[in-house]
Amino acid sequence: MTQTTAFTRFDRIVWVAAAVLLIAVGATIALGDRVGVEVVRASPVGEGHTTSPIVIAFSEPMDRPTVESVLRTEPPLSGTITWNSETVTFTPDGALLPGSTYTVILEGGARAASGRQVIAEHRFSFEVASLRVGYLFPADGSPQNIWLVDPAVPDAPRQITQSPTGIFDFAVSPNGNEIAFSEANPIDSSYDIKLIDLETGGLRQLTNCLDASCTNPVWHPNGRQLAYERVEYNSGADSIGQSPTRIWLLDLATSPASTRPLFNESQILGYSPQWSADGSRIALYDRASVSTLVHDLTDGRILAVPNPSGAIGALSPDGTRLAYTELILIDGGGSRSSLKIVDLASGSETVLTAPDQGISDQRAQWSPDGMTLAVGRQNPDVIRGSQIVLVDPDTGAADLLTDDPRYANAFFWYDPTGTQMLVQRFPELGENMQPDPLARPEIWTFDMATGAGIMLARNGFLPRWVP
Repeated sequence: MTQTTAFTRFDRIVWVAAAVLLIAVGATIALGDRVGVEVVRASPVGEGHTTSPIVIAFSEPMDRPTVESVLRTEPPLSGTITWNSETVTFTPDGALLPGSTYTVILEGGARAASGRQVIAEHRFSFEVASLRVGYLFPADGSPQNIWLVDPAVPDAPRQITQSPTGIFDFAVSPNGNEIAFSEANPIDSSYDIKLIDLETGGLRQLTNCLDASCTNPVWHPNGRQLAYERVEYNSGADSIGQSPTRIWLLDLATSPASTRPLFNESQILGYSPQWSADGSRIALYDRASVSTLVHDLTDGRILAVPNPSGAIGALSPDGTRLAYTELILIDGGGSRSSLKIVDLASGSETVLTAPDQGISDQRAQWSPDGMTLAVGRQNPDVIRGSQIVLVDPDTGAADLLTDDPRYANAFFWYDPTGTQMLVQRFPELGENMQPDPLARPEIWTFDMATGAGIMLARNGFLPRWVP
């Protein structure tokens, strides 16, 4: 007997679907991969910052040299390429210019580890946002909060935080998107470090410093780590008293952020952490050894630079030199501060202000390219108050940036491009050249080429560039 098989409607649907799939596979084999490796993420797009890296993420692991050979920018930029799994990051050697437009081009032909290719050219553009300035306000009242101002519109500042207890200090992330700040706990006298997103306003608590003070956050150049100062109060019944200040690290890549001491050795103290521009070294001041310590994170070495002033000094952008002031007693009474530079590799020192020059240097900051030092200098024979001079670190030759005898210029910072200086200054004298009892600190910017200054805020302090 012959038995016949009846096909149901469902069977026919399955056979048709299988036939379509076979035809699709055959077409793919015949025509090749028409989709190729995909770019799943690229930034910045639309708007970037002066310090923005260029990031491209692919859909699969790549043959890295083939990507690097077809990646370029218009106008051309020099920089460093790094990889993290399927993501390539291009970090420009210098700051991008505010107001400029850059186009990133990934030409076709880059290959994946599997052999698949990026078939089509991929390009995106962004405009670099103007620099902003963050500061604390009011200097003469509380609570003090973070405010933000555009130097092009100084009459329109904007309050960023709404702390009822006040912000103690803060630091802006390298990409300009976030601010880390320390805030007093309303219940006790402890301080914690928090993070605010400048785009969304979202808040994230980074530390849980019970019976402790966690302050002075300082960003690692990669934006994924913070150094900060920590003091344990030890206020229990069997209290041993408040501990000395130590440096701790925060890892923002974990959730919640993890934290640990910078040094395993508890006897290494320190404050005022400062990173080199490439993040390979961190400097701090250690009262126990009366010196600035420079810790090389690549090999673990710690170099001590004797420095009885108590101030850390300024680590050069490449981490190879330290500029610091040394207190010198003068015969007959009085003292002055002499500016020195020490080469951390050879140990050789260069004295830039000798005691017989009659001047006293208090603070130094390196330009982003490491070619110039901005120095807070008192020279009573020339001008009243502390003025900012630009010093050649090799020769000691100096030019005045500020020369208004009414003002003392206390703190100052180069912008990422090295073309502007942000200054906290105090009007010691009024327009009549007499002491002004109503004077309050002011925040200014100065053009490095012309010396022209613009006041951004009155009664504000601790200004920081927001790239």
